[in-house]
Amino acid sequence: MNIACGIMYDNSGKILMGLRKENGPNPNYWEFPGGKQENNETIEECLHREWSEELNLEIEIQTKVYTTEYNNIICHFFIGKIKNIGKLRVNVHQYVGFYEKKDIYKLRLFEGDSIVLDNI
Repeated sequence: MNIACGIMYDNSGKILMGLRKENGPNPNYWEFPGGKQENNETIEECLHREWSEELNLEIEIQTKVYTTEYNNIICHFFIGKIKNIGKLRVNVHQYVGFYEKKDIYKLRLFEGDSIVLDNI
């Protein structure tokens, strides 16, 4: 299974992070929003779709920065920019926020996400 994750910056250089819901899988973890790649879509198309569905946002993907594999799940991390921040709508997260990179290290992250931060 392939997962696309977006490390997307706003105009002030902060990164959007999503807090997973209390009643869902992996509750109360902070994540780089994204999701599972569907059949017949590229990993980049997946990321665009997921950000549209979850946050109502259009993004510009600039580069892939990191890939990790765990239990047959391959996570692809991309850096980019949010194009229409004024349209933000929180559809699947408990909360979203914009953070400086140094502050993201203090959040409750998935194992390995701090390594992703080290690579940006």
